[in-house]
Amino acid sequence: MFEFITDYFKDPENLEILGPKDVIESLKNKDAIIIDVRTKYEYSSGHIKSAINYPLGHEGDIEKEIPKNTRIILICKTGHRSRAAANRLTRMGYKNLAHLEGGMDNWKKQNFPVVK
Repeated sequence: MFEFITDYFKDPENLEILGPKDVIESLKNKDAIIIDVRTKYEYSSGHIKSAINYPLGHEGDIEKEIPKNTRIILICKTGHRSRAAANRLTRMGYKNLAHLEGGMDNWKKQNFPVVK
C-alpha cells in the first residue's frame, strides 16, 4: 500500500520528462509508443492520436503485451498518474520511460490536437 501512495510523488531515476513538442517529435520519428493511463472515460473524451489506453492499475497488461526494451511515453491528465505508472513499470523492469509534463491538461492548453 505504501508503494502505491509514494508512486504519485516521486519520479523514477530513469524517467524522462517531456513537453508536448517532444511528444510530437517522437510521434514523427516513430521511436516510442504512447500509453494513456487515464480512465477509459477520460481517454474517450479526447486523447493523443495513436495513444493506447491502459488505465492506471493495468500495468500487468502492459507487461504481457509490450516488450521491456520499448520506449514508452506515459500520459495522464496532469502528470501524477503517469509518474505512478512509471514507478510501477520501473519495478517491472522497464527502463526507457518518459512522461508528458503536465499531462493532457498541458497538451490541450497548448492547443495540440486530440482525437475522440
